[in-house]
Amino acid sequence: MRKTLFLLFILLTGVLFAQSKSDTTVLAVHDSIKGGELTIKMDARIAQILKGKEKGVCNKTLYNPPKKLTAADKCATQQKIMGYKIQIFYTKDRDAANVVKNDFIRQFPSLTPELIYAAPDYRILVGDYFTRQSAASDLRKIQRIYPAAFPVQWRVWCRKAI
Repeated sequence: MRKTLFLLFILLTGVLFAQSKSDTTVLAVHDSIKGGELTIKMDARIAQILKGKEKGVCNKTLYNPPKKLTAADKCATQQKIMGYKIQIFYTKDRDAANVVKNDFIRQFPSLTPELIYAAPDYRILVGDYFTRQSAASDLRKIQRIYPAAFPVQWRVWCRKAI
């Protein structure tokens, strides 16, 4: 009696969890080179997706990687973005930083220096550039007088950046 109930339970469980034939699709593909055939049994939903792809129907749930934003795209939504400035001097003495800033203004009137306090140092940063390459020409000119100058990544004003 126990064995019969157990066997009946196994059969009913198998029937309940078995995949019905209506949920499967058979796809037969003919190999044009060797002449053989390939038969694929698949879920009906997968077959429907494949048919949609063959017809050119696009599924909107597929992942589309985001495009890389250009500086102009970023500037459309933000006033400041990460870019580059040229650091010409840093010190702990504010008076020394102001002397270098005023000297720089006399030497390069077309570029505007900024005195920035980044604890515990004062920095003199110059220019607004989108990329390190766009800062290169000004950097070469500045390094003639300030040889320790180098580009640093910093937040820059979009409307001023080159």
